[in-house]
Amino acid sequence: METEFVFQPANQFCQPAWYGKERNQMNITLTTCGRLSRRGFLQLAGASTAGVLLTACAATTPGEPAPVPDSAEAGAPATADITIEYMMNDAELTGAEIEQFQEANPGILINRIEPDATSYFARLAAGTPPDIFRLQAPQFPQLLAQRIPLNLQPYIDVSDVIKVDDLAPANNYYRSSGGPLDIGDGDVYGMVKDWSPDLTIWANLDVIEEAGLPVPSFTEPMTYEEVRGYAEQIAQFEGDRVVMRGFDINAPWIERIWMVWLEGLESSLFSDDFTQMNLVENELAQEAVEYHYQLAADKLSSSPISPSPSWPGQDFANGDLGLVQYGFWFSGGVLIWADEELQPKIDEGRIVMLPSPTWKGVKRGPTITATGSIVTGATQHPDEAYRVFEWYNAREPAANRAASGWGVPALKSMYDSIPKEGTYRSQVWGVLEQEMNFADTTVRFNPYLQGGEPGVVAGLFIQFYEQALRGETTFDEMLQRIESETNLAIQDGIDRIG
Repeated sequence: METEFVFQPANQFCQPAWYGKERNQMNITLTTCGRLSRRGFLQLAGASTAGVLLTACAATTPGEPAPVPDSAEAGAPATADITIEYMMNDAELTGAEIEQFQEANPGILINRIEPDATSYFARLAAGTPPDIFRLQAPQFPQLLAQRIPLNLQPYIDVSDVIKVDDLAPANNYYRSSGGPLDIGDGDVYGMVKDWSPDLTIWANLDVIEEAGLPVPSFTEPMTYEEVRGYAEQIAQFEGDRVVMRGFDINAPWIERIWMVWLEGLESSLFSDDFTQMNLVENELAQEAVEYHYQLAADKLSSSPISPSPSWPGQDFANGDLGLVQYGFWFSGGVLIWADEELQPKIDEGRIVMLPSPTWKGVKRGPTITATGSIVTGATQHPDEAYRVFEWYNAREPAANRAASGWGVPALKSMYDSIPKEGTYRSQVWGVLEQEMNFADTTVRFNPYLQGGEPGVVAGLFIQFYEQALRGETTFDEMLQRIESETNLAIQDGIDRIG
């Protein structure tokens, strides 16, 4: 039977089956993830590539962009209204913001549509793609290999609000000096809407102290082994039932965490050219996988054998989880999701953000999501699409997001708007300010694998480690199956991209 992977737009939090049904993430109503087999995804992606490549040379690099006036000075064009379709969540692009843009830019309408990668590829294949697409960093290399994004550098070169020197380091995920293996600098193809150092730890100090543990340092990082030690002491059980969980992560991001760890040790999950997975014979990679496997085996983290009643963020907000690994963005979320008991603890400074831990002595704290957007190269209206893109990422909506505390702004000039006042916000800011010194890293994602949430490797781990946890296969057999299936997916990607 062909392996199935969930392919879902970035940051839609397409969660594993063992996460419960009561999931309200960022005020977004979650639905069951659409499922595509590896072959189905690649057939769809391949079809879209064929359609896009017919016009790639003309569409993905504009020659002389039309002037993009300040939105406040834009006059009514002589032609009929142009509608720009923007794939973005409603909580991230509000009706009020759309109305503000349309009033300031007569002749250009915005039609917000829900992010849906399956729909995006289908519409690419049909020649009617959305103009702007929401994605995360792991998705970009394959899209660039397929020549799908529009090169925005000619527009940015003449922009009065987006300057390359002002781009936060997270935007490097959407820059390339050549192709999908040259990501990190060069021309700009997209931007983050905001970002977070994603490997910080959120801690409930009451839970920690009730377990007889010292409050962790706000300035010195723990090791991941120390995090596990805290989880062991925090966890409480009644028979087989978990009453208090010790530590949890967002499972669909798990391969990204391993990649951060391994790159810090000058290793990787893949060969240098990304054409092979390197897991079975890679001791460092095996140790990374085993860390999270053992957390699940010991029921310190949620898994198929110890399901979450909700999802890790909500478990923490309900006071049922001592430590959770999320980035700065969670500082806004927990204010909304906290139950009545936890809410006053936030104000009292009992809910804190801790520095990202060290793995084998190496401290790294990059963003592994870098949620942002690209303009589709096949858009029929590149100038208008860029105007919307620039407005969203550098004008009013960007300023609104900067002040909300849901993420670090995409532009360094907006950093001063990050909330810092009060007991809660001042503590979070103190840690964030330190973490930003470790956030310049651009993780290298495999351009031959789709980078959804979860990606191929995380999807395989989620599938096969359930069998290992239940004793139906061994840990080593699980590693072999992950490597074998990943290599098949890589070869399929190579064949499709060419």
